[in-house]
Amino acid sequence: MSDNDLATKVDLTDVDDVEAMVRNIAKMICAEQPDMPEPESLRDLDSFSVVQVLLEVENTTNRKLLEKFEDFTEGEEFRDLAEFIVKIVAEVDAEEAAKAEGNGQPAAEENGQAKTGS
Repeated sequence: MSDNDLATKVDLTDVDDVEAMVRNIAKMICAEQPDMPEPESLRDLDSFSVVQVLLEVENTTNRKLLEKFEDFTEGEEFRDLAEFIVKIVAEVDAEEAAKAEGNGQPAAEENGQAKTGS
C-alpha cells in the first residue's frame, strides 16, 4: 500500500483509523528489517524503528507532527500513539484556524462580497 493509499483512507480525527495506520506502518517498517518480528505494540520496536514510524506517519498524513512527538510519553500500545496523534492534529488544526481568523480571513470574505456588489 502506498503512502497516498494510507493517507486517503485515514480519518485523522478517528482513533481507530489512526491506530490501524500506525500499526500498518510499523509492520511495514519491521518487514523491511532483517530479524525484526512483526510488532504487536510499540514495546516491540527499537528506538530507531519508532523514529521511522513517526517519520512515516508524518509523510503519510502530509502533516508536520514530528516536533510534537517529543511530548509523547504516555503509553506503549499503538492505540496510545494513535490517541496522541488525534490530539495533536486537533490542536494543530485549532491553532491554524485561529491564525486564519486572526490574519484577516473574514476580511477576505468581505472583499469577496464587495467584489460581487460592485
